[in-house]
Amino acid sequence: MSANSNELNIRLNENSKMKKFFILLVMVLLLLIPIGFWFGIIKDREAYKNEAMRDIASAWGDAQVFSSPVMYFEQKKDKTTENVYLTLNDYNVDAKITTEIRKKGIFKVPVYTAEVTLKGDFTHNNINITGKDITTSFQVTDSIGFTEEPKFKINNAPEVIAQDTKYTTKLKNPGDKIQFEISYKIRGLNELFVNLDGQINNVNISGNWADPSFTGNFLPSEREVTNEGFSAKWRVPKVATTNVAPVNPDTVTKYTYNDAAGNVAKAGVTLLMPVDSYRMTERALKYAFLFITLTFLTYFIFELTDKSKKKIHPLQYLLLGGAMLIFYLLLVSISEFAPFAAAYIISSLMTIGLISTYTHCVITKRQNARFSATVTALLVLLYTFLYILLQLQDLALLLGSLALFLIIALIMYATRNVDWYNEN
Repeated sequence: MSANSNELNIRLNENSKMKKFFILLVMVLLLLIPIGFWFGIIKDREAYKNEAMRDIASAWGDAQVFSSPVMYFEQKKDKTTENVYLTLNDYNVDAKITTEIRKKGIFKVPVYTAEVTLKGDFTHNNINITGKDITTSFQVTDSIGFTEEPKFKINNAPEVIAQDTKYTTKLKNPGDKIQFEISYKIRGLNELFVNLDGQINNVNISGNWADPSFTGNFLPSEREVTNEGFSAKWRVPKVATTNVAPVNPDTVTKYTYNDAAGNVAKAGVTLLMPVDSYRMTERALKYAFLFITLTFLTYFIFELTDKSKKKIHPLQYLLLGGAMLIFYLLLVSISEFAPFAAAYIISSLMTIGLISTYTHCVITKRQNARFSATVTALLVLLYTFLYILLQLQDLALLLGSLALFLIIALIMYATRNVDWYNEN
């Protein structure tokens, strides 16, 4: 019995390294639980931001989609009345937007006021419209944004201020083409789109925002972006808009995409905030499991290779993992008040400083400055590499794969002399 007991003790000692490894594996898996909560916190904060944007939109004006104008007259047919629409020929849009930042609590939202001018002509296809009541009409997404009444000018008639988005008049000697000009001033939030229904569509959008994103079904044929603002021009013929696909809602702010115009071709601009801190933090959080695993492996390898046979308690591993998780809460909270780059630097320095100090003063008892310096250097490399990955989204997979290959190679090298079956 005594011999069996001694043999069991020897086997337990021989397998203590693997036991410790599996304990750490379980601890890493347990730390996935708060990571899930962190994702929920980020989603909640993003929801608060969207709610703030909706509050501003309800009083200022939502993202605007400017429909193409229509011109029609009523005609009786079989004891019913139907609208007969004329054909929009040349269609020219000029929108000059002045932007500003509105705040709701701690959240900042870009809003704009647009001075819009619609010009062009309609053709009546040899239909006799002399003396008929001709109605010219246009639509916008959110009429609460109007800051003044629209102005209509049809052919050579004097300009008229209307109380609505449509104007009815009788035409004398209309000619082959009916000229029109509509101007109005309207406010909106974050995005502006123009529907393209003419035979020839010319759109010119300019503004004082330095970070525009040109969206819609067509990229501008000409564009210029400077620190003072931007200008963009589109020229789109009717043939290019045939069977055009709907604008992808994922390419614009989802909650503001409320255009019900189906698959009408569009051109437009989105006023980008420099960095979406919530989305960046969410992307960073996806690497939390990898960071914790690499850090735990570093300390585990230290236990295996340290000549003084220093042991690190599982509770100390949990404290180290908790410190690394707090980094993401610091990042999302600080980024609500500071630029993302500054928030990242502050959060990473706080985390690295805490872990390095704990390692030097508690784990190594100030007896192994080399290991403390190694941990500090490793953390600096990890957080620097993570920031690079966040900035270079297109290359993230390539860089991440190369980094993992290098990490595995380093682990193999560091444990090359470990006898996994011998406790000594």
